[in-house]
Amino acid sequence: MIDQKFTEKIARWLDSEHNTVAQIEEGAQLLLSLNRDGAMYQRIMRRPHREIKFLEYKLQRFLRLRQDGQTIRDVIKLNDEIMPELETVTNKEPQPIENQPTLLPVLQPDDQPAGNEQFVRKGIRPDHDQLPAEIQAIWPANAERWKKIKEAYETCKQLTEPCDRYEYLKVLKETWYKYKQEMARYDDYRLSADGGSEGEGAAEQTPALTPEQEKELKNADSYISKNMPQLQMLVSAAKEEEFSEEQINNLENLRQRIQQRVDVLLKYGRTLTDERKVQLKQCGINPTLETPENNEQGKESE
Repeated sequence: MIDQKFTEKIARWLDSEHNTVAQIEEGAQLLLSLNRDGAMYQRIMRRPHREIKFLEYKLQRFLRLRQDGQTIRDVIKLNDEIMPELETVTNKEPQPIENQPTLLPVLQPDDQPAGNEQFVRKGIRPDHDQLPAEIQAIWPANAERWKKIKEAYETCKQLTEPCDRYEYLKVLKETWYKYKQEMARYDDYRLSADGGSEGEGAAEQTPALTPEQEKELKNADSYISKNMPQLQMLVSAAKEEEFSEEQINNLENLRQRIQQRVDVLLKYGRTLTDERKVQLKQCGINPTLETPENNEQGKESE
C-alpha cells in the first residue's frame, strides 16, 4: 500500500525552496527512505549543493511512479514481463534491405500454449492496396510505434534502477500491446473473392445499420482495443499472492465491461480474428455470442 502522505511530502519538497544544507539533507533523507541506498545518501551529503540536481531527478522519478499508484515491486514485475519479450523480438530483427518494404515483428501463436509464441517478420501484404483505408493505415502507424518501442527499449537497457526505468517501461507497456493488437488486425484482415471485407470488425451479410448502431459498434471496438492491454496485465498479475481485493474487483469489472462490448460486435454480425479470440479466452471472456441453444449445450456438457 502506497503511503499517500509520504508521496505528498516528496511533492512538497520538490515544489519548495531547498537550497540550504538542511533542506538538501531533508530531501536526501526522503530518498534514503525510498531506496535504502546509504552510499547514495553519503554521496549527496558530501557535496550537497553539487548533487542537488541529481537529488531532484531521483525524487521526481519516485514521485511519478507513486502518483501512478505503482510501487518498486510493480515496476520490477512490469520489467520482467515486457523486457524479455522485447529482447527476443529485437534480437531477431533483420537488417533493412534497400528498396524493400520495412519488416515488422508479428506474433505467431500457432497452436502453442500461451507464453510460447514465436515472433516472425513480415512485410507489407501483397494485397495492401486493396485493403480498406483504415486497415492500410495500420502499417505506417505500427512502423512509427516500432521505432518508438526500440528507442524506449534501448534506453531502458542502459538504466539499472526501477525508478529510472519506470517512465520508459510505461511507454513500452502502452505502445507494445497496442502494436501487437494492431498488427494482428492487419495480418488477419481478410478480403473475400469479390473484394469484400471479412476481417475483424467487418460486416457480414446483415441489414444496414442505423447511424446510432454504427456509433455503438465503433465505440465498442475502440473500447476493446484500448482496454485489452490493461485486462491482460491484471489477469497476469492475478497469479501473484500480493493481488489485492481491490485489484480483483477492478479485474472483474473490466472483464465484464469488455465482455459487453464483445457482445455488441457479435450481435451486429461482426467477426473476430483468431488472434483476438485467443486473447479474449485467455482473459476469461467468451468470444461467441450467447444464444439459448448455446446455453442449453453448455448445460448438457456440465
